[in-house]
Amino acid sequence: MLALPVTIQWGCNSFPSQNKPQPTYSYRLEGALVKDLNTDFTHIVVTLTRDDSTLPGAEIRFGGDSLAYLVDSTYYRVVLPAGDYPAGSYKIEIRDSSFFHDSAMTELAGDFAIQNVLPPRREKLSFEDVSLEWKGSSAASGYVIAAVKRDLAYTATGYVQYVTSGTPKETFENDAFNLPSGKPDTGWYYLYVYSYVGSPDSSLSATLLPVPMPSQLVDNISVHDLEGRFGTVLVAPFDSMHVIDST
Repeated sequence: MLALPVTIQWGCNSFPSQNKPQPTYSYRLEGALVKDLNTDFTHIVVTLTRDDSTLPGAEIRFGGDSLAYLVDSTYYRVVLPAGDYPAGSYKIEIRDSSFFHDSAMTELAGDFAIQNVLPPRREKLSFEDVSLEWKGSSAASGYVIAAVKRDLAYTATGYVQYVTSGTPKETFENDAFNLPSGKPDTGWYYLYVYSYVGSPDSSLSATLLPVPMPSQLVDNISVHDLEGRFGTVLVAPFDSMHVIDST
């Protein structure tokens, strides 16, 4: 069964004490943190709208660090090395001048690694399945496995699936290594496992991941004046497999 996203618990909205009434706005936040142990980068990307309009003047902080507003309507921060954000709890804080100020805690899962690949010789014949086993990632809500031709990683292509076994191991569907005709799509593949917490935005994180998330998980932010989704993704070091047409 696919794990449901953890709901982010936000604090109470806080406004300055003034005699005159303040305008009331509706906000939507969407975002993700991607920590990739292969590239050694951590990226944080967020969009924020107010009454469905882009909001360039807000202050968004993650773990005390400010995100910069970019021309493509996103707030962004990139960190090298990735380990500058270790596993643990982090505060997300949003401030829109005197109109809105709120914060919440989110979680980044622990570093982990692939332990076993089947077939262990790193060659897949046409009749064989490919499976991965890994050490668990502490605090993870769930896992994703991905396979992509090694020259196409980080191009928003490839095969990806949620892990539904409830254990730190999974077998790829045959489609991961086949052409639409059902024939093997031969060559070298990189194999990945992600752990995730919450509801990372699949669109904003697509080109930050070796292969985009399988689908968008449901929103996990719903409080007075604010809704949306946020989550973290940790990418373990990749392994590889050579697919051979043995028919």
